[in-house]
Amino acid sequence: MNLDLDLQTDYFRASDETAVRTVMAEKTAKPAETFESVRAKRVDPTTVLRRLVAALETKEFEPGGAPDRSIWPTGPQPWVMEGEATEVDRENPWMTGPWVVELSDETRDALATVERKRLPELAARWARAEELRPLPNAELLQLIHRLGVLARRAKKADQHLYCVLSG
Repeated sequence: MNLDLDLQTDYFRASDETAVRTVMAEKTAKPAETFESVRAKRVDPTTVLRRLVAALETKEFEPGGAPDRSIWPTGPQPWVMEGEATEVDRENPWMTGPWVVELSDETRDALATVERKRLPELAARWARAEELRPLPNAELLQLIHRLGVLARRAKKADQHLYCVLSG
């Protein structure tokens, strides 16, 4: 994955990976247009979102942890590239995206605990992430709130949270 500053991330809720894969395979609509979603530019699920979850759980962020489960593209992941991408590499959906990952239900449940009274504290803690520094505090507050609402609705409907990443 090419995780650069132009990374677009949309978090959404869906019943299961089959529903997500169907939308991705049809290519007539994007998941963010099909499912209830929250746009969160540059908030990748592996690092930046996990920093928010750590803030929610009032613990320090630790890199690593269990990876999110890849839903799209399907098929085996390619080898690790050594050197410049070739023309064949640029045609591989694993190299070009979009990519969809399923977040753990633990992440969904942690996000579902977001309370309005904690928004300023959470925004202050989350703003420490280098990737979020250019965002104004008001945008972080709104984003945390919207992610919390999305997670609560997913949990209530017994759905999962997903993230589509595109360059």
